[in-house]
Amino acid sequence: MRHTPRTFTREIARREAEHRGVAVDWDAEAPAEVPEELRHAAFKVAERGWCVWATTSPEEMAMPADRDFHPLEEVLASGWSLQGWNGVRLPV
Repeated sequence: MRHTPRTFTREIARREAEHRGVAVDWDAEAPAEVPEELRHAAFKVAERGWCVWATTSPEEMAMPADRDFHPLEEVLASGWSLQGWNGVRLPV
């Protein structure tokens, strides 16, 4: 199977969510206000609402343990940027 940014991000985020005990609605479609560039990393997280799987790490290659589900509103207001093929970086 050839991955897309969406399928790869979903697979990694799913593993991390299971490992951390975080419940995610994997079937929810991202709301319209989510920019196209972020849609692959936007997930509806139980008790948190819409979040973006992203990192605040300054490292070029962030490991899954360096990422988290960050609230969508904070991401949209943060000046986020794309990191590599499928990642999202937030400024610290």
